[in-house]
Amino acid sequence: MIKVGIDFSVTSPSICIEKDGHYEFLSFFDDGGKDYTKSKSKKYQYHNMISDIVELIPYTRNIDKSDYRSEQKTKMSSARNIARLIVDKLKEKIGNEEVIIGIEGFSYGSISSSTLDLTLYQSFLRIKLLEEFGDDCIVIISPSEGKKKFSGKGNANKDIMIQSFIENRINDSEIENNELWKFCAKNELDYKNIKPIDDLVDSFGILKSI
Repeated sequence: MIKVGIDFSVTSPSICIEKDGHYEFLSFFDDGGKDYTKSKSKKYQYHNMISDIVELIPYTRNIDKSDYRSEQKTKMSSARNIARLIVDKLKEKIGNEEVIIGIEGFSYGSISSSTLDLTLYQSFLRIKLLEEFGDDCIVIISPSEGKKKFSGKGNANKDIMIQSFIENRINDSEIENNELWKFCAKNELDYKNIKPIDDLVDSFGILKSI
């Protein structure tokens, strides 16, 4: 059986796939409608640095904020398109093999516009995953469960999660053969501008929590 961990966000979803004892990482991200490879912003520094070891899949969210109705309509359209993009890529990687997919559940600790958007977008993805891979394909991981199992702290921040990844605290026999792990282990990382490294690490933690 293939296992998949999805760390979902509106602008930087990341996926870790475990197949035949090996790991593959995918990074989806909003490029803002521009060529990120030519950007001088630190926002994309790691995207360019890991492009040969992680499959990068950019997309553009076109949200019309001219009025409330248009904004909500285009958010739904964007959520649907991202869900299709992710599922189509998973189908390409998985084929007809049986799969189980871990995805982090919603946090009920706070309500904000970004939280509501995340709920909307992830709900579209959950529905699409169920349609394509079956009613039993998804395992919902609580927001603290994956972090605690991976790092020992249920409220671990990105720095702790990445350090846990580098130190291989869960003693995974295969991850140290993975090129993303090797990259993180041998480079001094800029934690202030770390995307998508933090999301990729979280996707691995979610996978290991299934």
